[in-house]
Amino acid sequence: MQSEISASEEDRSIEPPPAGDASIELGVVPDSSDSDYTKVEISLGYTFKEKGWLELALTHRSVQAHGTKNDYERLEFLGDAVLDLAVAHLLLNTYPEAKEGELSKMRAALVNTGSLANVSRSLNIGPFVRLSRGELASGGADRSSILADVFEALMGAVYREAGFEKALSVVLLLFGERLRTVTPRDPKTELQEALHARGSEGPTYLLECVEGPEHAPNFVSVVQVDGQIAGRGRGPTKKASQQEAASEALAKLLSTDTTKEKLTDSVALPEKTE
Repeated sequence: MQSEISASEEDRSIEPPPAGDASIELGVVPDSSDSDYTKVEISLGYTFKEKGWLELALTHRSVQAHGTKNDYERLEFLGDAVLDLAVAHLLLNTYPEAKEGELSKMRAALVNTGSLANVSRSLNIGPFVRLSRGELASGGADRSSILADVFEALMGAVYREAGFEKALSVVLLLFGERLRTVTPRDPKTELQEALHARGSEGPTYLLECVEGPEHAPNFVSVVQVDGQIAGRGRGPTKKASQQEAASEALAKLLSTDTTKEKLTDSVALPEKTE
Protein backbone atom coordinates (compact mmCIF):
# COMPACT_ATOMS: atom_id res chain seq x y z
CA MET A 1 0.00 0.00 0.00
CA GLN A 2 1.29 3.46 -0.89
CA SER A 3 1.88 5.18 2.45
CA GLU A 4 3.58 8.38 1.25
CA ILE A 5 1.44 11.30 0.17
CA SER A 6 2.90 13.84 -2.24
CA ALA A 7 1.82 17.48 -2.29
CA SER A 8 3.82 18.64 -5.29
CA GLU A 9 3.02 21.96 -6.92
CA GLU A 10 2.45 20.18 -10.25
CA ASP A 11 -0.37 17.99 -8.87
CA ARG A 12 -2.91 20.39 -7.43
CA SER A 13 -6.22 19.32 -8.95
CA ILE A 14 -7.98 21.05 -6.05
CA GLU A 15 -7.51 24.78 -6.32
CA PRO A 16 -8.77 27.21 -3.69
CA PRO A 17 -11.03 30.05 -4.75
CA PRO A 18 -9.65 33.53 -4.07
CA ALA A 19 -10.56 34.69 -0.57
CA GLY A 20 -14.04 36.23 -0.67
CA ASP A 21 -14.81 34.63 -4.05
CA ALA A 22 -18.22 35.62 -5.39
CA SER A 23 -19.25 32.00 -5.86
CA ILE A 24 -19.61 31.58 -2.11
CA GLU A 25 -20.96 34.97 -1.14
CA LEU A 26 -24.59 33.79 -1.21
CA GLY A 27 -24.08 31.51 1.76
CA VAL A 28 -24.60 32.33 5.39
CA VAL A 29 -21.25 33.66 6.59
CA PRO A 30 -19.91 34.30 10.09
CA ASP A 31 -20.10 37.70 11.77
CA SER A 32 -18.16 40.27 9.82
CA SER A 33 -15.87 40.93 12.78
CA ASP A 34 -14.60 37.36 12.51
CA SER A 35 -14.81 37.02 8.72
CA ASP A 36 -11.06 36.55 8.40
CA TYR A 37 -11.31 33.31 10.41
CA THR A 38 -8.37 34.29 12.63
CA LYS A 39 -9.93 32.40 15.54
CA VAL A 40 -10.07 29.20 13.48
CA GLU A 41 -6.41 29.53 12.57
CA ILE A 42 -5.46 30.13 16.20
CA SER A 43 -7.43 27.04 17.25
CA LEU A 44 -5.78 24.94 14.55
CA GLY A 45 -2.32 26.22 15.35
CA TYR A 46 -1.76 27.04 11.69
CA THR A 47 -2.07 30.27 9.71
CA PHE A 48 -2.98 29.91 6.06
CA LYS A 49 -0.94 31.92 3.57
CA GLU A 50 -3.71 31.50 1.00
CA LYS A 51 -7.01 32.19 2.79
CA GLY A 52 -8.89 30.61 -0.10
CA TRP A 53 -7.93 27.16 1.24
CA LEU A 54 -9.52 27.97 4.58
CA GLU A 55 -12.69 29.37 3.03
CA LEU A 56 -13.02 26.32 0.79
CA ALA A 57 -12.58 23.93 3.74
CA LEU A 58 -15.36 25.73 5.61
CA THR A 59 -17.86 25.86 2.73
CA HIS A 60 -20.71 23.33 2.69
CA ARG A 61 -22.14 22.04 -0.59
CA SER A 62 -25.43 23.80 0.14
CA VAL A 63 -23.69 27.11 -0.63
CA GLN A 64 -23.58 27.42 -4.41
CA ALA A 65 -24.23 30.14 -6.93
CA HIS A 66 -24.81 30.17 -10.68
CA GLY A 67 -24.02 26.49 -11.05
CA THR A 68 -20.54 26.78 -9.54
CA LYS A 69 -19.31 24.17 -7.09
CA ASN A 70 -16.82 25.38 -4.52
CA ASP A 71 -17.28 23.30 -1.40
CA TYR A 72 -15.18 21.24 0.98
CA GLU A 73 -16.01 17.75 -0.30
CA ARG A 74 -12.82 17.17 -2.32
CA LEU A 75 -10.68 18.51 0.51
CA GLU A 76 -12.65 16.28 2.88
CA PHE A 77 -11.77 13.25 0.73
CA LEU A 78 -8.10 14.20 0.88
CA GLY A 79 -8.16 15.09 4.57
CA ASP A 80 -9.63 11.69 5.43
CA ALA A 81 -6.51 10.02 3.99
CA VAL A 82 -4.18 12.55 5.62
CA LEU A 83 -5.79 11.99 9.02
CA ASP A 84 -5.63 8.20 8.71
CA LEU A 85 -1.92 8.34 7.88
CA ALA A 86 -1.07 10.97 10.51
CA VAL A 87 -2.94 9.21 13.31
CA ALA A 88 -1.45 5.83 12.33
CA HIS A 89 2.04 7.40 12.39
CA LEU A 90 1.48 8.95 15.82
CA LEU A 91 -0.04 5.77 17.28
CA LEU A 92 2.98 3.74 16.18
CA ASN A 93 5.24 6.18 18.02
CA THR A 94 3.02 6.37 21.10
CA TYR A 95 2.40 2.61 21.48
CA PRO A 96 5.53 0.77 20.22
CA GLU A 97 4.36 -2.53 21.76
CA ALA A 98 0.79 -2.46 20.44
CA LYS A 99 -0.34 -5.07 17.92
CA GLU A 100 -1.83 -4.24 14.52
CA GLY A 101 -5.37 -5.07 15.63
CA GLU A 102 -5.10 -2.83 18.68
CA LEU A 103 -3.68 0.02 16.62
CA SER A 104 -6.52 -0.29 14.11
CA LYS A 105 -9.13 -0.09 16.88
CA MET A 106 -7.44 2.94 18.42
CA ARG A 107 -7.24 4.71 15.09
CA ALA A 108 -10.91 3.99 14.42
CA ALA A 109 -11.81 5.41 17.83
CA LEU A 110 -9.88 8.60 17.10
CA VAL A 111 -11.07 9.33 13.55
CA ASN A 112 -14.72 8.25 13.64
CA THR A 113 -17.46 10.82 13.02
CA GLY A 114 -18.28 11.37 16.69
CA SER A 115 -14.65 11.86 17.66
CA LEU A 116 -13.88 14.31 14.85
CA ALA A 117 -17.09 16.24 15.52
CA ASN A 118 -16.06 16.62 19.15
CA VAL A 119 -12.67 17.93 18.09
CA SER A 120 -14.43 20.50 15.90
CA ARG A 121 -16.67 21.49 18.80
CA SER A 122 -13.68 21.91 21.09
CA LEU A 123 -12.19 24.27 18.49
CA ASN A 124 -15.53 26.10 18.08
CA ILE A 125 -15.52 25.50 14.32
CA GLY A 126 -19.32 25.41 13.92
CA PRO A 127 -19.99 29.16 13.84
CA PHE A 128 -17.52 29.58 10.98
CA VAL A 129 -18.92 26.93 8.63
CA ARG A 130 -20.52 28.43 5.50
CA LEU A 131 -24.02 27.00 5.18
CA SER A 132 -27.16 27.84 3.25
CA ARG A 133 -29.89 29.44 5.30
CA GLY A 134 -31.87 26.20 5.19
CA GLU A 135 -28.97 24.14 6.56
CA LEU A 136 -28.27 26.71 9.22
CA ALA A 137 -31.91 26.75 10.33
CA SER A 138 -31.95 22.97 10.62
CA GLY A 139 -28.97 22.94 12.98
CA GLY A 140 -26.27 22.17 10.45
CA ALA A 141 -23.66 24.24 12.30
CA ASP A 142 -23.66 21.68 15.13
CA ARG A 143 -24.46 18.53 13.15
CA SER A 144 -21.83 15.89 13.86
CA SER A 145 -21.56 14.71 10.26
CA ILE A 146 -20.89 18.25 9.00
CA LEU A 147 -18.43 19.09 11.77
CA ALA A 148 -16.50 15.88 11.14
CA ASP A 149 -16.41 16.52 7.39
CA VAL A 150 -15.21 20.09 7.91
CA PHE A 151 -12.43 18.95 10.21
CA GLU A 152 -11.23 16.48 7.58
CA ALA A 153 -11.42 19.24 4.97
CA LEU A 154 -9.33 21.53 7.17
CA MET A 155 -6.65 18.84 7.48
CA GLY A 156 -6.76 18.42 3.71
CA ALA A 157 -6.34 22.17 3.29
CA VAL A 158 -3.34 22.29 5.64
CA TYR A 159 -1.77 19.41 3.73
CA ARG A 160 -2.38 20.98 0.32
CA GLU A 161 -0.80 24.25 1.32
CA ALA A 162 2.02 23.13 3.63
CA GLY A 163 2.59 19.40 3.12
CA PHE A 164 2.36 16.32 5.29
CA GLU A 165 4.88 17.28 7.98
CA LYS A 166 2.90 20.41 8.84
CA ALA A 167 -0.39 18.47 8.78
CA LEU A 168 1.19 15.89 11.08
CA SER A 169 2.24 18.58 13.55
CA VAL A 170 -1.30 20.01 13.56
CA VAL A 171 -2.81 16.57 14.21
CA LEU A 172 -0.33 16.01 17.04
CA LEU A 173 -1.26 19.36 18.57
CA LEU A 174 -5.00 18.68 18.38
CA PHE A 175 -4.97 14.97 19.25
CA GLY A 176 -2.14 14.89 21.80
CA GLU A 177 -4.24 14.10 24.87
CA ARG A 178 -6.60 11.83 22.93
CA LEU A 179 -3.64 9.84 21.61
CA ARG A 180 -2.44 9.23 25.16
CA THR A 181 -5.83 8.15 26.52
CA VAL A 182 -7.38 6.20 23.62
CA THR A 183 -7.91 2.50 24.25
CA PRO A 184 -8.59 -0.48 21.97
CA ARG A 185 -11.00 -1.82 24.60
CA ASP A 186 -14.75 -1.96 24.09
CA PRO A 187 -16.17 -1.94 27.64
CA LYS A 188 -19.78 -2.57 26.52
CA THR A 189 -18.82 -5.73 24.67
CA GLU A 190 -16.55 -6.90 27.50
CA LEU A 191 -19.32 -6.36 30.07
CA GLN A 192 -21.81 -8.25 27.92
CA GLU A 193 -19.41 -11.18 27.58
CA ALA A 194 -18.54 -11.19 31.30
CA LEU A 195 -22.20 -11.27 32.32
CA HIS A 196 -22.96 -14.02 29.80
CA ALA A 197 -20.13 -16.13 31.23
CA ARG A 198 -21.70 -15.79 34.69
CA GLY A 199 -25.19 -16.68 33.50
CA SER A 200 -26.56 -13.19 34.16
CA GLU A 201 -28.92 -11.26 31.94
CA GLY A 202 -27.47 -8.69 29.58
CA PRO A 203 -26.98 -5.09 30.75
CA THR A 204 -29.55 -2.35 30.23
CA TYR A 205 -28.45 1.23 29.48
CA LEU A 206 -30.53 4.24 30.49
CA LEU A 207 -29.95 7.94 29.85
CA GLU A 208 -30.10 9.60 33.26
CA CYS A 209 -29.76 13.23 32.20
CA VAL A 210 -28.04 15.68 29.86
CA GLU A 211 -25.92 18.39 31.46
CA GLY A 212 -24.34 21.54 30.04
CA PRO A 213 -25.33 23.88 27.19
CA GLU A 214 -26.96 22.68 23.97
CA HIS A 215 -23.85 23.25 21.88
CA ALA A 216 -21.68 21.20 24.25
CA PRO A 217 -23.89 18.63 26.02
CA ASN A 218 -22.58 16.18 28.58
CA PHE A 219 -24.58 12.95 28.65
CA VAL A 220 -24.97 10.93 31.86
CA SER A 221 -25.94 7.26 31.46
CA VAL A 222 -26.32 4.37 33.86
CA VAL A 223 -26.07 0.64 33.24
CA GLN A 224 -28.28 -1.78 35.10
CA VAL A 225 -27.35 -5.39 35.82
CA ASP A 226 -30.06 -7.65 37.26
CA GLY A 227 -32.21 -4.60 37.94
CA GLN A 228 -29.53 -2.74 39.90
CA ILE A 229 -27.41 0.22 38.81
CA ALA A 230 -23.91 -1.18 38.31
CA GLY A 231 -22.20 1.80 36.74
CA ARG A 232 -22.57 5.44 35.79
CA GLY A 233 -20.72 7.34 33.08
CA ARG A 234 -20.43 10.76 31.49
CA GLY A 235 -19.40 11.73 27.99
CA PRO A 236 -19.91 14.17 25.09
CA THR A 237 -22.16 11.60 23.35
CA LYS A 238 -24.66 9.06 24.60
CA LYS A 239 -22.42 6.25 23.33
CA ALA A 240 -19.38 7.63 25.16
CA SER A 241 -21.33 7.89 28.42
CA GLN A 242 -22.53 4.29 28.03
CA GLN A 243 -18.98 3.08 27.44
CA GLU A 244 -17.87 4.88 30.60
CA ALA A 245 -20.74 3.34 32.58
CA ALA A 246 -19.91 -0.12 31.24
CA SER A 247 -16.25 0.38 32.17
CA GLU A 248 -17.22 1.23 35.76
CA ALA A 249 -19.58 -1.75 35.99
CA LEU A 250 -16.93 -4.08 34.55
CA ALA A 251 -14.35 -2.87 37.08
CA LYS A 252 -16.78 -3.55 39.94
CA LEU A 253 -17.59 -6.99 38.54
CA LEU A 254 -13.94 -7.96 38.25
CA SER A 255 -13.23 -6.58 41.71
CA THR A 256 -16.05 -8.70 43.16
CA ASP A 257 -14.66 -11.79 41.46
CA THR A 258 -11.20 -11.13 42.87
CA THR A 259 -12.64 -10.70 46.38
CA LYS A 260 -14.54 -13.97 46.10
CA GLU A 261 -11.40 -15.77 44.96
CA LYS A 262 -9.46 -14.44 47.95
CA LEU A 263 -12.21 -15.49 50.37
CA THR A 264 -12.28 -18.97 48.84
CA ASP A 265 -8.51 -19.31 49.11
CA SER A 266 -8.57 -18.23 52.77
CA VAL A 267 -11.10 -20.88 53.85
CA ALA A 268 -9.31 -24.03 54.97
CA LEU A 269 -11.02 -27.26 53.99
CA PRO A 270 -11.67 -29.66 56.89
CA GLU A 271 -9.33 -32.62 57.08
CA LYS A 272 -10.79 -35.92 56.07
CA THR A 273 -11.28 -38.43 58.87
CA GLU A 274 -11.07 -42.12 58.45
